[in-house]
Amino acid sequence: MNQIIIWNARGACNQGTSYHLKALTSKYKPWCLSILEPMACSVKLSQLARKLGFSSMFYDADLNNHIAIFWCSEVEGKITHVDDQVVTLEFITAGFSKSIFVSVVYAACSKHARRRIWDNLLDLNQNIKAPWIIGGDFNVISSWEEKRGGRFYDDGSMHDFNSFIIQSGLQDISARDGQFS
Repeated sequence: MNQIIIWNARGACNQGTSYHLKALTSKYKPWCLSILEPMACSVKLSQLARKLGFSSMFYDADLNNHIAIFWCSEVEGKITHVDDQVVTLEFITAGFSKSIFVSVVYAACSKHARRRIWDNLLDLNQNIKAPWIIGGDFNVISSWEEKRGGRFYDDGSMHDFNSFIIQSGLQDISARDGQFS
């Protein structure tokens, strides 16, 4: 039970996405699945979670309608932080010697709004003394090698992101696998 999937699906309940989610969950058997930009109501997402074999779900359309998180019955999830760009949960299971924290990010497009998320995550980092996974759509790259197409990119945003990674003591795994990152 070591798989987590975070996918910017841009619509969770359409036929194509549902098909791919079913295939991904069948193949990789994740204990946690997060869908970014689910573009669906809580009822539909709850139905999808059950269809995919997950027993619990977090989705708050009022505070953060960009992040839905599902998890299986083998883990207990406790929400520790929610804002408009990140959701953090503490997961506890008998298989781990201690908790594991998962923060799912759907960062703002604006460089200035993203600075708030780096500050919030650095504040969280002060209190988390267990394994911590942060993933999602950061709307920023850590190196020019990650850039493929699209508009020109602001070096200042990349600098802010890399500063956050260094200050928090995290490890960037984004460019290690061509299929998934």
